[in-house]
Amino acid sequence: MVRNPRLRAILLFGMPGAGKGTQGAILGQIPSLLHLSTGDMMRRLNKRGALGQEVLSYSSRGVLVPDELTVRIWERHINILELQDLYQAESQILVLDGMPRTRRQAELLAETLDVLLIFNLVLRDQRHARERLKDRALKEYRLDDANDAVIANRFKVYEQETLPTLEYYDRRLICNIDADRTPVEVLYDMVGHLRKMMATQC
Repeated sequence: MVRNPRLRAILLFGMPGAGKGTQGAILGQIPSLLHLSTGDMMRRLNKRGALGQEVLSYSSRGVLVPDELTVRIWERHINILELQDLYQAESQILVLDGMPRTRRQAELLAETLDVLLIFNLVLRDQRHARERLKDRALKEYRLDDANDAVIANRFKVYEQETLPTLEYYDRRLICNIDADRTPVEVLYDMVGHLRKMMATQC
């Protein structure tokens, strides 16, 4: 998909359990921002449909869905939001949680996204991340998050495929955020960077 102008976006990076979904949902309450979780988008697919079955065959094993398929589903989702007037590119900035997850996805979206800022939520304690994922599994009935083997594989995939994606982008866009703190402290830090970025957009 080639767009002119490109869609303005803030990217959220961080290992599973780092708090991307929590922070993204809060930022999405700001009128000029729209939070989009790729994981939520995938989970909303009809599990009985061919596309949903294909996605489930990967996600249930903690394996990333193939890049081209992920981008195609994401672009379709954006188009639906635009048709329903739930997203206006001219006045809103996307807060993307889980997109892109690989360098290939970043390349595929290079002509679609105008990346303004990247929040890299750095969580150094994997035990903390594992506890967060298991708590979420109980609250949201996401059984895959309760499986130690799947969690371990997600950490591995993140280190090998997602984290290196940051190298694709200009370092000046990246804000490393200490995610070992409370959600309020993390949010306070992010909002400071966000204020500076938005000042340049006015």
